[in-house]
Amino acid sequence: MEKEELIARLDAPMKFQMVANSTAIIESHDLDINDLLGISFHKKKEIAFRAAWMLEYIMINRPAQFSPFIPKLLELLPAQKNPSAMRHYTKIIALLTARNADPVYKELSKTLDFDPVIEVLFTWLVDTEMLVATKVHCMQSLANLVPRYVWIKDDLLETIDYLTDIETIAFFARAKQVRQQLKKFK
Repeated sequence: MEKEELIARLDAPMKFQMVANSTAIIESHDLDINDLLGISFHKKKEIAFRAAWMLEYIMINRPAQFSPFIPKLLELLPAQKNPSAMRHYTKIIALLTARNADPVYKELSKTLDFDPVIEVLFTWLVDTEMLVATKVHCMQSLANLVPRYVWIKDDLLETIDYLTDIETIAFFARAKQVRQQLKKFK
């Protein structure tokens, strides 16, 4: 599907059918992931959000197809300013770094430099304007990176302690899980 046609499809009103419509587009067309990455920065926030959602879907359901684009997604992460797209970008990173990640992602993760990503994740985690879902994915991603970057543990625990009193119940629930996860690392 050509990029302009994809943008037009993503711009069409979807009402309550966003997931079904977006999934149908993915399943019935050979989409260019580079196009989706670009469209996830579209000036119309709904288009950018839908493109980011599609990236997450492809990441989960087609690891071999998506894995070559992970370095580019990580490179683009700091430039992402759409709150809804940020949520999907950070969820992709949380899934990429998870203990139970697809083997394709586990192998790829060993070769990636996450240092620039870690800085962005911490920045977004403490940003008072950030969506809680994005913060939760940032927190989970950072916790997932502790086995490789041990220094994250203490900084993350301090940050969680600071944020627990000012964040929502959803944040608190994930913070509890992350604290449990981090207890395994001395």
